[in-house]
Amino acid sequence: MQNFEFYNSVRIIFGPGEMNRLGELAAGYGKKALLVKSEGPLEKLGVYKRAADLLESAGMTVVALEGVTANPKLESVYEGIRLCKKNDIDIVIAVGGGSAIDCAKAVAMGAEDDGDVWDFFTHDRTPEKALPIGVVSTLAATGAEMSVHCVISNVKTGHKYATHYEFHLPKFSIIDAELHTSVPKRLTACGMVDAITHTGENYFAGDKSTLLTDRIAEGVILTVMECEGLLEDLGNIELRNNHAWAATIAINGITDLGRGAFEYGAHIIEHALSGKFDVIHGEGLSVVHPAWLAYRCEKDPDKFVKFAKRIFGMEQGSMSDVEFGKAGIEALKARYKSWGMPLTLGEIGVDESCFDEIAEIVVNDPDSFIDDKKVVLDVLNSCK
Repeated sequence: MQNFEFYNSVRIIFGPGEMNRLGELAAGYGKKALLVKSEGPLEKLGVYKRAADLLESAGMTVVALEGVTANPKLESVYEGIRLCKKNDIDIVIAVGGGSAIDCAKAVAMGAEDDGDVWDFFTHDRTPEKALPIGVVSTLAATGAEMSVHCVISNVKTGHKYATHYEFHLPKFSIIDAELHTSVPKRLTACGMVDAITHTGENYFAGDKSTLLTDRIAEGVILTVMECEGLLEDLGNIELRNNHAWAATIAINGITDLGRGAFEYGAHIIEHALSGKFDVIHGEGLSVVHPAWLAYRCEKDPDKFVKFAKRIFGMEQGSMSDVEFGKAGIEALKARYKSWGMPLTLGEIGVDESCFDEIAEIVVNDPDSFIDDKKVVLDVLNSCK
């Protein structure tokens, strides 16, 4: 087990009805709030009006950033920065899923800088500070409500890049499962895949003696799978509660402790795909993550043997370690399929004619540890 330093300062306010505390929590950081709003049903459902009312009743002035899309775009970030500077915003409030939260993180960072915020994503410059961020999570998926990560798509360049800074940690995050009950089956399943992938990436990397960290990661995966009844009972608050907390724990740093590695290969490849094709992140991961794991299993099957035994209760019998590890991966794919998730690139509209371009994007991603295009091409070809 490797030496590590762990810090996560996010104040979590968890449980049904806790959105009502938004105003009191936000007011502790100033008088003016930028409310980051996603495209989709939340406006029609009255969630944004409720958020604005809570903020205003706490004595705050609210300015809205409208229409943030899935795979949040740099143009929305620029507009949010402009609104922050024009209105002397004190705190950025994201109400939504990972897209709204990531956009809020990028806006908060850019609002305290005079240059181009994209420079931070290309690693050409390093930011020094950011406005405080508050979150109301309406979708259990990315875990952005308690992570240092921020992912933004640049439509002009076709790149989807990430930053990872301590000030991306929200000052507070409200996780209110009552808000999650309106999430449809497809996006609920996407969130389940997202959570499993987050905790199931670095699980197979680095130091192999991380006994407790492994058990925490396995617990997240098993919890998500135990919550699959959500897909037939979308209003089940207890399952929503458990899935929401698992999704948050999956990428708040605790499932990586002591590994001495940060190898999110499936995410790097998926970011290249969704940056170009704008696919839903969870669906992209459903296709790419198992293929990436199969590649990893060929190189080092030990942890995959543990995964198959502990997650799926499988018996190895006469199978080799590689065969048994891949059988565990197939069991994961079968679970994804049962949730209605895609397993091939064709199902998400990605044609093999673009594979070389995708591979080029991956090896040039500032976050990428993959420097061989052939690795990317092999993974892509295995999930056509």
